[in-house]
Amino acid sequence: MAAHHPTSAPLMAILTLAIACAACQKESRTDAAAGPTLVTVTATDYAFDAPDTIAAGWTKFRLVNKGEQLHMALLIKLEGSRTLDDFLKVYGESFRTVRRSPRLEWAKRRGGPGAAEPQGQSNATQYLEPGNYAWICIMNVPDGIPHVVKAGMAKPFTVRGPTTPQTAPSASVVIRMVDYAFRISTPLTTGRHMIRVENVGVEPHEVGLLKMAPGKTVLDFQAWMRNPQSQPPANPIGGVSSLVTNSEAYFEVDLTSGNYLLVCLVTAPDGRPHTDHGMIQQVHIG
Repeated sequence: MAAHHPTSAPLMAILTLAIACAACQKESRTDAAAGPTLVTVTATDYAFDAPDTIAAGWTKFRLVNKGEQLHMALLIKLEGSRTLDDFLKVYGESFRTVRRSPRLEWAKRRGGPGAAEPQGQSNATQYLEPGNYAWICIMNVPDGIPHVVKAGMAKPFTVRGPTTPQTAPSASVVIRMVDYAFRISTPLTTGRHMIRVENVGVEPHEVGLLKMAPGKTVLDFQAWMRNPQSQPPANPIGGVSSLVTNSEAYFEVDLTSGNYLLVCLVTAPDGRPHTDHGMIQQVHIG
């Protein structure tokens, strides 16, 4: 006859509970929302190398500029049955006739990484719904012709339904864009920051964050914009490309002490950049 051990039942209960708890923890970790998907977009003079299809949801886009010129990755959503070829035709004709960007209701500006210097990088994180999209580069220095017009610098891609739960980034600073100004939730400080950008204005807006060269001022930058042939007085370090109203995106940046500029170079209905309407702000970080 087997010996009776009075502690066997309690011991088995404890082991069963421990196994169950471990399973619960594993399930909890599995169900926990993941962070944004990372997608790299590589720019050259004058083309984009990026995936043809990505998953919908929160996505961090990293723009790697391997070209010898400034580039940006403006993301547009093509509504209905419109294609990138449709966009290139209308955009090009509009620029060549009136020298300004058309406001196309079927081509929504959804952000994307701001300007990156040659051999540099920029980033933007945002939520994308399923649909047809395209990358375009509208950088236009030094000759004033956007790269998408000058050399067809664009690439279409498709966003398909999400596969896993995701959460938005956690921001330490919020920059709100209005017609025509920036509103910063808290003073910028040195260190690494995740910045949320919100367009609460009527017009599309972008935010470019530039670090100014020692001794340079806002007036120096405005003069350079009128004739961008010389060395710029400020260099881009981050930002988000043009966003339609009531939309948001994020960008991550390392800040050191010095003077910075916030600029919006989107073209207003009168053909002038938003900076000419006052959407330019100097920020000092101690």
